[in-house]
Amino acid sequence: MDSFIGLAKQGLAAYESSQSNVSKTGGSEYNSPDNRPQSVSRPSFNDDEVAQTAAEQGSGHAGMFSQAVSYVKSNTQEHEEPIDEEHVTNSHQEAYERGNASSLSAGSMGSAAALQIFKQFTSGGGGGGSNSQSQLISMAMAEASKLFDQSGGASSGSKQDAVNGAGMMVMKMLVQSKMSSMMGGGNSGGLGGMSGMLGMASKFL
Repeated sequence: MDSFIGLAKQGLAAYESSQSNVSKTGGSEYNSPDNRPQSVSRPSFNDDEVAQTAAEQGSGHAGMFSQAVSYVKSNTQEHEEPIDEEHVTNSHQEAYERGNASSLSAGSMGSAAALQIFKQFTSGGGGGGSNSQSQLISMAMAEASKLFDQSGGASSGSKQDAVNGAGMMVMKMLVQSKMSSMMGGGNSGGLGGMSGMLGMASKFL
C-alpha cells in the first residue's frame, strides 16, 4: 500500500506543478511534452437530480443530500488529495464483512459505503458515462445514510458527515482515476494499474 500512496503523492505533485490556472476544470485533455496533464475535467452532476435520487434510495431528506453535493463540489482541493486505500479498504471490511460499522467515524463509514457501491457497480458490469457517474454518487450517499442508521450511528460524526464522506470519496476516485489515465496507466509511471480502487473508478470515465 505504501507504494500506492507514494505514487499518488508523486502524481499529485506532477499535476499541481502543471496547473497554470487552478480554476480551470475542463478543456483539452492531452499530455504535454513532459507527459503531464494540462487539466482534469471533473464529473458534473445535476445537483437536484442527484439529491432527489439519493433521498429516494436512502434514509434521509433531499436537503441533506443536496448539502452533501454542495460540500463535494465546493471543496475541490480535496479531490486530488491522495486516497488512503488501506484505510478505506479496512473500513469497508469492518462495515460489510465484520458488521461493525458503528466502530468507524462517520467519514470512514461514508468511504466504506462508497467502496461498496463501486464494488456492486463493477461486479454487475455497470459503468460508463456521465449518467452512471450521477447514479454512482447518488447510490453511494444513499448507502452511507442507510449504513449510518442501521449501525445506530458512528463512533464520531453525524449522518451528514457520513453522506458527505461517501460523496467525496466517489469524486476523489473519479478525479484521480482521470488523472491516472492522463498521466499514463499500467507500468508507465502513472497511477493506473497500481490501485484496485482507481481501476474500478476508471470504468466510469
